[in-house]
Amino acid sequence: MKTVLITGATSGIGEAAALLFLEKGWQVIATGRNEKALEKLSSKSAICHKLDVSNLNSVLELKHFLEINNFKIDVLVNNAGYGQFGTIEETPLELAVKQFETNVFGLASVTQIVIPFLKNSGGGRIINVSSIAGKVSMPGGGWYAASKHAVEAISDAMRWELSKFKIKVSIIEPGPIKTDFAANVNKSIVYNPEGPYGNLIGNLTGSTKSIKGGTVENCARIIYKAAVTKCPQNRYLVTKEAKLINVLIKITPSRLFDKIIIKFFKIK
Repeated sequence: MKTVLITGATSGIGEAAALLFLEKGWQVIATGRNEKALEKLSSKSAICHKLDVSNLNSVLELKHFLEINNFKIDVLVNNAGYGQFGTIEETPLELAVKQFETNVFGLASVTQIVIPFLKNSGGGRIINVSSIAGKVSMPGGGWYAASKHAVEAISDAMRWELSKFKIKVSIIEPGPIKTDFAANVNKSIVYNPEGPYGNLIGNLTGSTKSIKGGTVENCARIIYKAAVTKCPQNRYLVTKEAKLINVLIKITPSRLFDKIIIKFFKIK
């Protein structure tokens, strides 16, 4: 039986991935901060461990948990993350740092402790859940996009570095997905309608509401595909919106793309 470790498994894409791997007969180590949600996964035979990827002590506790139980890990799915939205000027740097502590350094710290387990298994997979924002930024989403750009760079470096150990690294790049992502964004969003940027964030929120987006189940299927395919792709675009954006940024001259973005988000 193969084993997958999933971070951020208590909701959304991570939960859907955990359920799919369980359905396929894998041993699933599901991690996350929500203990009640972990209990739900435990009832479905997942091995659960509370984890805050942004807390080094919590990550070290995970390492100890894996060691004392002598787990053999075949796949790591780095899914934990969230979106900090607000303009670059108005978003306090402490919120930007917090964004990177979870999306970038949290991902890196978990990966560092899991790599030796993958080596001991004779190889394996690291699957990092990024975003189409890892390819292109947007007004009001610069800090989030910056964190996902960093994930893309780290993933590319690891893919080259770990090739000698038969560890393959893939990036999942979802577009809009029907999850609680937007609701969670609103909990920390920096939004001042009376400030110098006017209703920019309001326009951003209104625009994203009109996008239907893909499903967590489909994204989970892509993650599973990256885990089991003999020769996985370096990058998997998920949702038709992500594929469309990817085409646009490739074929559209940068100045024209600027005009499209400014008009779309009603920036004046």
